[in-house]
Amino acid sequence: MMFSPAEALLFAALVATTACLVPMYMRLKRLDRYHAQYRDMVDWSASALVGASNAVQAFAQDGRTVLEDLSREIETAKAALAELRAERSRLTAAPPPDAAGHESPRGGSLTRA
Repeated sequence: MMFSPAEALLFAALVATTACLVPMYMRLKRLDRYHAQYRDMVDWSASALVGASNAVQAFAQDGRTVLEDLSREIETAKAALAELRAERSRLTAAPPPDAAGHESPRGGSLTRA
């Protein structure tokens, strides 16, 4: 069986098309692998961002709790300081108990014999 020149031309075109198609197919496969890696990285980044968001929210909540506790302690310390100042001013304004040789409670010994 003889081939006509048109059939030979069509066969050559088929071979050339196949020769061009194989590298394109390989590139497409490689692109699919890159796409899968990219999708995995994006998924990992999204989960990391969710974790970071949760950490920031927890940090803000813990910070708020610490701030409230600290504020409460400062108010308690201010109240205690006000009591101490009032007591000191009361003690310094009071007349000495007895100036006839008795020890005053302010400079006295802690242990009495």
